[in-house]
Amino acid sequence: MTRFAFALFALSTAGCAVGVADPDLAVDAPPLSESWTVSSSASTTSWSSGIGANLAGAYLHCNLGYGDEFMLTDLGVNQEVLADPAEFIANMDGRCREFDLLDPALPRTGTYVHTNIFSAPSYRPGVLWTRVPANDSYPIGLQLRVNPNSHVKDVRFIYAHKDATGMALDVAAPSYSPWAIGYAGTIQTLSCSPQEVVTGVELRYDTGSGQIRRLDIHCRELIW
Repeated sequence: MTRFAFALFALSTAGCAVGVADPDLAVDAPPLSESWTVSSSASTTSWSSGIGANLAGAYLHCNLGYGDEFMLTDLGVNQEVLADPAEFIANMDGRCREFDLLDPALPRTGTYVHTNIFSAPSYRPGVLWTRVPANDSYPIGLQLRVNPNSHVKDVRFIYAHKDATGMALDVAAPSYSPWAIGYAGTIQTLSCSPQEVVTGVELRYDTGSGQIRRLDIHCRELIW
């Protein structure tokens, strides 16, 4: 499997930045004798408001952009401007983090790529983050808080640890990151199939208000 070479990613395009030696990097268990692979096929789970007019698209696909070793583990959002009476995500950043597929412990390497996914015409300053913890934690879905017939208000990760064998994810006992903002709303759960991890997100947002009308997660199977 081709490994990610950091030197090849001196990214200078707008909205992207590569980071190393992440302070939340934690060391997993010692290597055993096997390694992991990621399926070449993807599955998608979606939420939609049902509104289809005046929309633009945006996406972040970690595996396609940066390599099989990258999963979506962090989302940073900004709130609507104070003058807007609605509560919604008006800007979204994402971080793709590299995992060492050649190490059975499947630890993070510390390398990540930061990208802006979309921005409304205006939004409040101050990015609010929700993220998957560093130690033995793997993204298996997202939960949204939504206005059901309108827009996405908040987001958090669903994540899993490896099971007792160390050869699969314990998807029967998922954990949840904190909500990014803390807005109330109807909860919508977007889960990957068992043993799949989140490798990307795709959305459609209103070009006028900036509200997210549809959000999809992209998942790929993690294979021991």
